[in-house]
Amino acid sequence: MNDKIEAFKARIQQLAADGKCSPEAAALIDDMYAELETAYKQNLSLRKTALKAVSKQERMSSKLKDALME
Repeated sequence: MNDKIEAFKARIQQLAADGKCSPEAAALIDDMYAELETAYKQNLSLRKTALKAVSKQERMSSKLKDALME
């Protein structure tokens, strides 16, 4: 997974271990982290789908493209 997301997870765990945030705040942060992971995975999936859709489009031959550009 993304290095930034993993760094966030480590910081969250460190804050929880140090007792620097209340249980309510820790629960909220965990929920937000779960949503961030879900959004990241959806983003990757959408990118793959978009790349597949673009790659399947018919491409113009280079000779035809050159002729149209003239």
